[in-house]
Amino acid sequence: MFKNMAGIKRFFIGLLYIFFSFLFTYICISTALADTVGRFTDIRGDVSLKRIKTTIKPSINDPVVIKDLVITGEVSRTKLILIDNSLLNIGNNSRVEITDFLLDRDTRKGIILIKTGALHAKAESLAVSNSRFEIRTPTAVIGARGTEWFTETEGEGTSIYSMSQSIAVYNPAYPNQMVTIPENHFSKVMKGSVPTPPQAYCPSDLHIIMKRWDLAGQQTSQKVKEGACEVKR
Repeated sequence: MFKNMAGIKRFFIGLLYIFFSFLFTYICISTALADTVGRFTDIRGDVSLKRIKTTIKPSINDPVVIKDLVITGEVSRTKLILIDNSLLNIGNNSRVEITDFLLDRDTRKGIILIKTGALHAKAESLAVSNSRFEIRTPTAVIGARGTEWFTETEGEGTSIYSMSQSIAVYNPAYPNQMVTIPENHFSKVMKGSVPTPPQAYCPSDLHIIMKRWDLAGQQTSQKVKEGACEVKR
């Protein structure tokens, strides 16, 4: 009889453990979803989403929340639209985290971290008094307002291509040495170095680079002036 009682006790303890584990996970996920900052609008190939300690295979219109890590495999890409209508096109073999995002009547703050890979971004221009939209990589911080650009990380460096208007970039190791990249120019930021002086690029060059990341079809604004194809690499 006592053995049966001990078994029943262990059974109910197990049930309580499962219940509270499920409840904790539900509360965490529900809290996270309350902070939805965007959604998936396109998914091609092997795309996954790491949230808290769970890995999810997202579908179109699934939400994206703060601290979500988007992971793409080979021959893959995905597109996100954020709550301010900014677009993020993530290339293959990439890991991109939505580090922070806030939008209200007077403030827009977005911080996107490219851990590895490539990202084509279009930051929506908003009439707010305090607007900050940044893309960060291990070697660069890129800031823009109402602009479009492409960023890739390779080895210990970052390449940034301005596609519309200008963007500001600096190495976080040298925050006071910022470089402005004009439209249709690019700069590289290597580990331990300040950004290189901006150089003009040719649309066909950028097309080839973006194609490598399965993002060539996402390329848009290109108004390269005559002679701008003389790019020194």
